[in-house]
Amino acid sequence: MSKTLTDQQEGRPLSGAPGSMREIAPSVLREDEPALPRLIGMVGAGLAIFGGMAVGFNQVGRPVWVGTSLPIMALAAGLCGLLFHAAFDRDRQFRRAYMALGFVMLVLGAMLSLLPYPKQLGDQLQWGSPCMFLALLFLLAFLRNEDELFFRDITQKVIGGAGALLAIAGLFGGLIRGEFFLPIGFVYSLVGLVYLAAFVSNRGVSDDLAYYAALGMSLLGALFVILVLGRSIVTQGGSTYFVSYGLVILLVSTMYILTGMGMSLDWPVFVLTRRELGSYFFSPIAYLTMFGFAFFSWFSFIAFLGRLADPQSFGPAIEPIVQRYILALYPVFTIIFVVPVLTMRLLSEEQRTGTMEVLLTAPVDETTVVISKFLAAMVTYLVVWAPFGLYLIAIPLSGGAPFDYRPLLSFLVALVITGAGFMSMGLFFSSLTKNQIASGVLTFTGMLALTYTYFAADNAKEQVWKTILNHMSYIELWNSTLQGKIVPQFLLFYISLTVVCLFLTVKVLESRKWR
Repeated sequence: MSKTLTDQQEGRPLSGAPGSMREIAPSVLREDEPALPRLIGMVGAGLAIFGGMAVGFNQVGRPVWVGTSLPIMALAAGLCGLLFHAAFDRDRQFRRAYMALGFVMLVLGAMLSLLPYPKQLGDQLQWGSPCMFLALLFLLAFLRNEDELFFRDITQKVIGGAGALLAIAGLFGGLIRGEFFLPIGFVYSLVGLVYLAAFVSNRGVSDDLAYYAALGMSLLGALFVILVLGRSIVTQGGSTYFVSYGLVILLVSTMYILTGMGMSLDWPVFVLTRRELGSYFFSPIAYLTMFGFAFFSWFSFIAFLGRLADPQSFGPAIEPIVQRYILALYPVFTIIFVVPVLTMRLLSEEQRTGTMEVLLTAPVDETTVVISKFLAAMVTYLVVWAPFGLYLIAIPLSGGAPFDYRPLLSFLVALVITGAGFMSMGLFFSSLTKNQIASGVLTFTGMLALTYTYFAADNAKEQVWKTILNHMSYIELWNSTLQGKIVPQFLLFYISLTVVCLFLTVKVLESRKWR
């Protein structure tokens, strides 16, 4: 840019000189410097340096006066500031610096994950996995601003290759040795899934390499489904392996299958679902919601650890201990607000801006539109819950006693089914009005009503009403599944709520034709 300005000035007579002419061509525009992102980045760098040094001193046995909690919060805030700067500063020097930082953090994360210190492999995974996640975020921020194809191609291929290696190492390691999968292989496979999904979405499925990578994710997941079932059926002790580790590998493999199919297939419902997911994740909605949920989940996790460390006040830690973590004030309070935020704009915004008519002129019907928006909301809802579950991985990674994780599998079933009921209810209310605020208030009222059924059941005098309210209470459903029990009759209400709300939403959209 500076060279262009210099060349034009050297080839033009100075103003006021003999023979000079007034410039009539458009002046060369110079981009404004991103002052706010650079200020936030500078503050973030200072916080990250302070927090990182304090955390490092505490880890090597040289405690500092600020303790541990404050440096960790400062480090997290500093990294958020650096990510903000990396995402909005297009200057070549800064974006290349963040590219180098991303590669360094990726190598550092891989080394920490493979370092058998102080005792065995995976002891440093508590630091390696955050490094790999942060490396991905910095590299994606770099790709957002980079315009040279060479650097973009290299970075994208590094992301895809790292994801493939992590996925294969985690799943194959868990298949060969079940003890490796929890928690090391599980973390590897999840990080690999995120890396592969980022690679495909960044290049786009129109690119051949990204398209085949998405298909490869589905095939890899299907392969491990077959291998896990084969080992569980054929080998000696396969039933024990299936109950202890095979179910979790099947769950992760299913995530690979669904992610690959959703990103590669060109069915209208998948195309529209990707469109809706883009509207979520290319706007601040998903990130603010995830940050808020992770923030309150952190408070819930700290309170959970406090209850475990004080058995005299809260009683001994009896399995399933995860019940104390999930059934608490913070997650229930937060979910009441999360559902309206995720659903209030789904159809209200389409009707307000007039894009609903444009959408329905495409070769899709109302049912496809409703199902795609519902699936996108469900995926975002489950992603928002991800940090809440990842906190539990910190217990075995930090050397804590292993706990029974199998109630989390039954709770996941309840979480998906109740989440489907919540999202379908919010989608229905969003179809009734063009005002997002009105849609959000209606959904918030519905969530309050569903939450109140748990307390109303305790105060119900007649057994009939007590039974009805218990069937309607999602808290009661979570409570029973966290004890390892899945009672189909308790799932029936939310399955019915999902079907009825989706049906009514389709009919509301079809009513536009009746006029």
